Amino acid sequence: MTGKKTLETRMASMPEVLGILEDRQKSGELGYEQQLVLEHATKFAKLKESDAKKLKKELEEAGLSERLALKVIEIMPTEPNLFRLILAMDTDRQPASDEEVGKLVELVKGYSK
Repeated sequence: MTGKKTLETRMASMPEVLGILEDRQKSGELGYEQQLVLEHATKFAKLKESDAKKLKKELEEAGLSERLALKVIEIMPTEPNLFRLILAMDTDRQPASDEEVGKLVELVKGYSK
């Protein structure tokens, strides 16, 4: 892409990506890769963008890193064992207690459709 440069790089949830690409699609044609990502995000985004932002904030307040919070939003686990697998992605983190996992699962269930 000649003449374009990166202004900002940050992690984003699937619903945020969907919102960004839908806005870009309204203002012009998307490139091939962007169209593929838009199709993927349309199929797999499980929350509205506003709900994803709220959930991300709550998960970070509960002690999850931004990376783990975004992974939780992507998968939306409602089973404690699946939640433990996601938490295990962070090797610097101590293993979660049953109580902590239970609270996080209930938090996610509150946003599930």
